[in-house]
Amino acid sequence: MFITDKKQLESYYTPKRIWQGVPGIEVTPKGRIFSAFYSGGTMEEIGNYVMLVKSDDGINFSEPIAAAYLENHRCYDPCLWIDPLKRLWFIWSCAPDPAVYAVICDDPDAGELTWSQEIRIGKDVMMNKPTVISTGEWFFPIAVWHTGKTPGPFNTDKDDSDRRAFVYKSVDNGKSFVKHGGASVKQRSFDEHMFLELQDGRIAMYVRTYYGIGVSYSYDRGKTWTEGQDSGIGGPDSRFFIKRLKSGRILLINHDMSLAKRRTHLTAFLSEDEGKSWKYKLLLDERYVSYPDAAVGDDGYIYIIYDRERGGNLSSFDAVYSCAREILYSKITEEDIINGKVTSPDSRLCHIISKLGKYENEDENPFNEIVKFSDKELAQHLIKKFPDKIIEKIFDYYPINCEYMSEIETDRLDRLVKSLEKEGSDKEKTIIKMISLIRSVSVKNDIHTPIVDKIKSIIEENLVNELSVADIAKKTGVSLYYMMHIFKKTTGITILEYAREAKLTRAKEALINSDTSIGTIAQECGFGSSAYFSKVFSQSEGISPSEYRRTLCHIEE
Repeated sequence: MFITDKKQLESYYTPKRIWQGVPGIEVTPKGRIFSAFYSGGTMEEIGNYVMLVKSDDGINFSEPIAAAYLENHRCYDPCLWIDPLKRLWFIWSCAPDPAVYAVICDDPDAGELTWSQEIRIGKDVMMNKPTVISTGEWFFPIAVWHTGKTPGPFNTDKDDSDRRAFVYKSVDNGKSFVKHGGASVKQRSFDEHMFLELQDGRIAMYVRTYYGIGVSYSYDRGKTWTEGQDSGIGGPDSRFFIKRLKSGRILLINHDMSLAKRRTHLTAFLSEDEGKSWKYKLLLDERYVSYPDAAVGDDGYIYIIYDRERGGNLSSFDAVYSCAREILYSKITEEDIINGKVTSPDSRLCHIISKLGKYENEDENPFNEIVKFSDKELAQHLIKKFPDKIIEKIFDYYPINCEYMSEIETDRLDRLVKSLEKEGSDKEKTIIKMISLIRSVSVKNDIHTPIVDKIKSIIEENLVNELSVADIAKKTGVSLYYMMHIFKKTTGITILEYAREAKLTRAKEALINSDTSIGTIAQECGFGSSAYFSKVFSQSEGISPSEYRRTLCHIEE
């Protein structure tokens, strides 16, 4: 699972990544900066991996020097932490067999880094740094997300009573861990909780919620937790960072909700009254950014990392390339926050650690973008992914082409559709011919006439002389099968069902707005005989045409 082989690591280099996000940061005693984040695939999914990069000058960052990946799993939500022994912990979560793993580097300032074997800390998800409390105990924040908050096939065997934001405690420098109590804060989101030891001895657990940040307290060093409540801090339902600094002040990295309506205006706050108020603040980045983590160096600087426009969970390379897909960090001091601006000599804001460009393996077509498939590849894709909806999918992919076909092309397309339905036909060959034909159509640049509106107009203009579906297709100039597909997809009913309702609607209007006989109405609305009209009308409305007229005319009076 844990990879340090240089050749293998090339698979995780910048040009191999489509998206990236959820970063962590640490700074060694000698000032080396480590950053971790995760990627893999096109979204949060099986196949994700975490990676570690470093910088010795704070300016230039390496390609991955380590990674964690497990086939048929997702490795995600990495966390970096330098413990009291000055060892670097590289931590990540894994699914669908939910667990939190770590490797430890005894000397993170060494020229050649060496790592421990993988350690299993506990179950389910952890992404924020542990907290060392005054008694020397190490608190690791590991959560079991509540039902509906599991991006992947895991945690499904638990009920909500087992799903909490837990403490995993170590009293032997990380050799073993004991699962302590957990808090369940109302309207909790993905938890992403952090601990803070207060001056009165309580341990506060801050938890991500839909309304911002909730809080629960423990009076017995993490064994039990009070009922969760709104902390009053606020936030856009996103990750935050909180820590007590050596000065005694509390540092909070969060979105400034006096300015932000979503994940913008990431800000560093300081509190001098145990979090009751946040007297000082420094805007770090006003753009759409998220998921801060922070570390305090021996030089007194605060290093704050976050991501910007991850580029995941999209459906095309055009959409991906429109995103920044950056991992950034800022380096500031307490004095900068107090002054509300950067004044310290080595401070900097918005420095890029990693930025993605064009994906090297576009030809793999990871988004299954139709335009990138050859005719044969698209046919094979449809047969594999949508065996029962091949025709519908083709029509959905190429609606404009289908509407601009010539009469000859339309007839040929309909023959191919019929051929596809015959037993013993070469399905793949026929589908390739259909795709080739549709793609060859020259699409006009002007705005096309909405085909459904055109169909409706044709039906309403020919209620008396009822047209067949084939006749309507000829009048629209499109494929019979495409016409039936697009009409049903748009309206939810078939063309024949619409025609019947159109005739009934016109008949109802005539019944209540005129003295025309029922026989004449039947003729003028395309029902033919009054007997057939009465039968259809009664089946639809539950009463006869004459009763309908009598009842509604009575109401009108």
